[in-house]
Amino acid sequence: MQISLSDSNFCLFLLAQFPFAVDDVREITLLDYLEEHFQMPPGDWLADLTGHADVPEAWNGYTYVDQINALTTLFVEFHPNETIYFFNDVYLGRTGGHASLSLLSWAELEAIVASAKSDDLLFLTLLPLAIGNEAERPVIEGKIARAIMKMALQLDDEQVSVITRFLVRHVIFPDAGKNEFHRHAQAGLTTSRNHSERSERTDEETPRNVNAAIATAIA
Repeated sequence: MQISLSDSNFCLFLLAQFPFAVDDVREITLLDYLEEHFQMPPGDWLADLTGHADVPEAWNGYTYVDQINALTTLFVEFHPNETIYFFNDVYLGRTGGHASLSLLSWAELEAIVASAKSDDLLFLTLLPLAIGNEAERPVIEGKIARAIMKMALQLDDEQVSVITRFLVRHVIFPDAGKNEFHRHAQAGLTTSRNHSERSERTDEETPRNVNAAIATAIA
């Protein structure tokens, strides 16, 4: 199976990987919005991408592989109920019911995409892992809007604006304290968010290993 932003089914699947993309006023998620306005991917297409949900022990879904640089390869495994991310053999996180995301600073995300000399597919694939802050909002909004306009969804201006707002909300939390990184003496850079392999509330080894993997991806 090949995935690309020219496949509308994959574009919709990709946009469904943002559990913190919510409208706090209307109390709906991006997935709610997508299901209301688009024809979501059919079951047979999803089974080809993620494998069959009824045989999880024999998972045969698709793995997206992107050579970031000479030292680091991104592996993204698409499972029936979650998407799992690795740099080489270092676990970065997952979507799904037990989501563990929020570990890349915006600067790190941009540096990784630049290091890979890659396109919007890599950017949007890694975006669920990103944390931004209010000072970065204009840049984040612009980058996200430009990327989703390249999707094969024929979005009108209002849809681009709405989806961009949802995705920015996933990246930038209303609580500014949840958008901060802190330097830990033993673990290195950590985040104040709980659902993260880089959380300051985990053991020291986990964020230390993730920090080393991210540094290699940027090198």
